[in-house]
Amino acid sequence: MKTKLAAVVAALGVLAAGPAFAWGEVGHKVVALIAWKHLDPAVKAKVEALLAADKDILTPPDFASRASWADRWDQEHKETAKWHFADVEITDGDLAKACYGFPKLAPGQIASAGPADDCVIDKIPEFAAELHDPATTEAERILALKYLVHFIGDMHQPMHIADHEDRGGNCIPLDDGSGQKRNLHGFWDTGVVKDLGPTPEAIADKLDGEIKPEDAEAWTKGGPVDWATESFRLATSVAYKLPSLPTCKDQVAPQRLSMSYIQAARPVAAQQLQKAGIRLAATLNAVLGS
Repeated sequence: MKTKLAAVVAALGVLAAGPAFAWGEVGHKVVALIAWKHLDPAVKAKVEALLAADKDILTPPDFASRASWADRWDQEHKETAKWHFADVEITDGDLAKACYGFPKLAPGQIASAGPADDCVIDKIPEFAAELHDPATTEAERILALKYLVHFIGDMHQPMHIADHEDRGGNCIPLDDGSGQKRNLHGFWDTGVVKDLGPTPEAIADKLDGEIKPEDAEAWTKGGPVDWATESFRLATSVAYKLPSLPTCKDQVAPQRLSMSYIQAARPVAAQQLQKAGIRLAATLNAVLGS
């Protein structure tokens, strides 16, 4: 068992050395719905058993709805807020700095009680290890499952792994002609996702039907560090390709996204949702499989 656990954690990309919602509810449901289609039957049964034992009422109890649980939870538990992202500055690309030096859990410390100053790259393998370990209490395994479902989705939203002293795009105002306050982060959370289909179920069915077996196999290689690096590159090459890049210190007029920007963003968001779903399923199959 220890050997298998070590292999699982290593596959998830743990380093040898030691705030805002991502995707919104629709995107997180899409990730979970895609993942559900790729779970092994025995793993589905274990997931359903854990969810059935969960009495939390922040979200409905089904797998797709629980994908948004962590966003609801951190509204009252601010000590978990930084776990959803990694503010990697686009000027230096320093993952370690964005993740507070990758702090390790103290001996005997459970992942859900880990330090507030940590990032999503660390939390995914920590919760995966707990979910895999039968010695973990049921309450912590339930938390580990819900965090994994959410955080693997978070990591694939490019603006959750990049920053330009603008809170991941939250300080870049947009004008979409609606008169409502919008920002760049929000566009990637919800705007670009809603363009992909009328409902989470419709989007998930469409995107899953477009996944080639060879792509799914390739996407399962690597782990959180690789996935974060991938998201960071998409942030710098697509998401931050604007006429100007203000920081939170600047007072600027809202920018209007060009049609070419929106057309470039849609396939990126679609594939990131696909990758997140496939990688979530692969992670759960690995840690909960026999």
